Amino acid sequence: MNGIGVKYFIITIASIFLALGIGIVIGFSLNSEKFVQKQFQQQLNIIDKNLVALKKENDRLSKEIDEYKNQIAQKDKINNALVSAYLKIGKTESAVSLIITSTDYSYNDLIDFLRKNGVKINKVIKIKSSFLNIENTEKELSVDFSDYKFPDDAIKDIAIYSVFDIKSDLVKKLVEKRYIEENRLLSGISDTIILAGGNTAQNNNFNKLDRKIVEFLNDIDSLNVIGLQQSYSEINYCEYYKSMGLSTVDNVDEISGRVSLIELIRGNSGNYGTKKEATSVIPTNFINVEDAKKALEKRRTSLLVELEKYQNATLPTQ
Repeated sequence: MNGIGVKYFIITIASIFLALGIGIVIGFSLNSEKFVQKQFQQQLNIIDKNLVALKKENDRLSKEIDEYKNQIAQKDKINNALVSAYLKIGKTESAVSLIITSTDYSYNDLIDFLRKNGVKINKVIKIKSSFLNIENTEKELSVDFSDYKFPDDAIKDIAIYSVFDIKSDLVKKLVEKRYIEENRLLSGISDTIILAGGNTAQNNNFNKLDRKIVEFLNDIDSLNVIGLQQSYSEINYCEYYKSMGLSTVDNVDEISGRVSLIELIRGNSGNYGTKKEATSVIPTNFINVEDAKKALEKRRTSLLVELEKYQNATLPTQ
């Protein structure tokens, strides 16, 4: 009985301690749960306060953005009104030809813009990528162009045609073989030549083509030669044009660039746009109407004298 009593006593004591342990664990768990709930609720309150503050800040920023949008819209209206007024005042009687040397970018939108704003376009000549490969095609040279030094003779004749409207047999062959495309809108001498260049990195043809064209055009006294490109052109042709003494516009796809171009056609000079060769976005001084007329008259008089150098060339068929 004593053994049983001791064993019972030990079991009883163990049960008491086990019960106390379980109680402590349960109590701690309950307290921990209350603690976690309390901490979680505090964090929720903080988050709620932050959300309220963020909503207020978001509302404030949204109002500021709306105000900025309104300001931008108003500035756009003012800019459009000023551009429209300039285009009406800055009408030009210049006769323009475009030589498009870029094989990667289109200038159709620019041509439409110029025509809609009263710029007289005599012709548009687009030199295709195949033109630069003629000299590498012996068969073509031997059959069609064996009598010519290529590409120098071709570039010279294209330049003469663009300025003086004298269309040589070589130019006719180039058009017929589709090495160049032409759109002859009007006849007569062009006092302004626009070189529309710019290409992707793999088609940098400036030295092969544009440089030779510029060198020839620069020899024609008083001719107004302008180099331009799109703002997204990978190769900055305007930097090259500027190094050869041309006035330039490197963002002619933008309205500021088109205003600059009109001003250059009117007889102003400079290098405009957004790239490193530009001295300003647009001209800071605009040429007045009388000075523009005098500059144009001087160019035309000089070009009539220059025309005499090319009188033995074949005249175009009317």
